[in-house]
Amino acid sequence: MKKILLALTVLFALNSYGQNCVPDGQYTSPGVYPDSATNLPISYVGSPYNETITAVTPADTCVVVLFPPCTTVPIDSVMVTSVTGLPAGFTIVSMNENTLPFKFLGGTSSCMLVTGNPTVGDTGVYPISVSGTSYATVFGLTQTSPFDVDYYSIRIIDTTSSTTGIEDFSKNTFGIKQNFPNPFSSTSTIEYYLPSNAIVNISIVNVLGEVLISENLSGNQGLNTYKLNASKLNSGIYFYQMTYQKEKITKRFIVNK
Repeated sequence: MKKILLALTVLFALNSYGQNCVPDGQYTSPGVYPDSATNLPISYVGSPYNETITAVTPADTCVVVLFPPCTTVPIDSVMVTSVTGLPAGFTIVSMNENTLPFKFLGGTSSCMLVTGNPTVGDTGVYPISVSGTSYATVFGLTQTSPFDVDYYSIRIIDTTSSTTGIEDFSKNTFGIKQNFPNPFSSTSTIEYYLPSNAIVNISIVNVLGEVLISENLSGNQGLNTYKLNASKLNSGIYFYQMTYQKEKITKRFIVNK
């Protein structure tokens, strides 16, 4: 038995050697993680950025052939063909591929790795778009379906020039600060900056990705404030997500009653 375990350990090490990233094993349901509610973490000037995106590709899907009901067919693969919007100097690779396109087989877990070294001139919010095609076999014929993912963004902030370490808003970009106080039991304040007068949406999302509260706000150019009310929330971890035009910023908060 010890020999078998040793052999399996060596085999795993050999298979892992040379990989660019390792999928997060806590994710088993089909999807891409972090999800839209969590988003990619903030990038800080002067600190190397290194974030793994885990992709769990389903083994099959259900398609309607001529007439309902749908028919379950196997997914051969998902191909990521384009990733746009990354900050200058940032790169993305897949688990086993260094250049696009990236291929993820049906019924497997894989990953992509985003890396970069942000500088002062890179500060701002970078909406990211991912495009590709999924391939499935229907009655022996390969069928394709395009897809687009546009809910990711990377925000680069500069704390190197601030003795307090508190991020400053840029007058030309959309920004949102961490709510304060946090954790809180009743109310908390969110400050956000808009480069122009606009209607923004703020949503409160739980850890399952369910939208609990969604509200449109009429924001003015410059600094705005929003009171986060926890009267309808139980103790736990939540996310607030604010959308301005096509930019989306997500932050986590804790309710402690």
